[in-house]
Amino acid sequence: MFLGQYKYTTDDKGRLTIPVRFRAALASGAYIQQGFERNLIVYPAEVFEGISRKASNISTTNAEGRAVRRLVFGAATEVQLDSNGRVLLPDFLRSYAGLEGEAYIVGAGEYFEIWGIEDWERERASITDPQANARRFEGFDLSSG
Repeated sequence: MFLGQYKYTTDDKGRLTIPVRFRAALASGAYIQQGFERNLIVYPAEVFEGISRKASNISTTNAEGRAVRRLVFGAATEVQLDSNGRVLLPDFLRSYAGLEGEAYIVGAGEYFEIWGIEDWERERASITDPQANARRFEGFDLSSG
């Protein structure tokens, strides 16, 4: 499970260090996909493979289905950790997420997200608003029992 927030810097080649705690879950590979809020989503290979199986079943005769397939497959790339625990973020994904220099890596359970600094600061302000969070959680039962 991916938890926490970490601040790292992308290097000149577009490589980003992955937190040590996340690396074991990515040992068999990972996929990086365009996120929904100008961020990137990183899935362990087995999680993305489940998503890709479902996306492959979407009919190509449906325009919305084709758009979903483009987002799942065309806006993603397969990556491997290098010996220093880094992944190479392709230009098209770095550009989409506005990643230059510093970035936040944010745990989200079965996946984690990569955010540009300014975008994450705005999102963090939103998710730390007590009144907004009260509204967000009222429809969910997160009890342990």
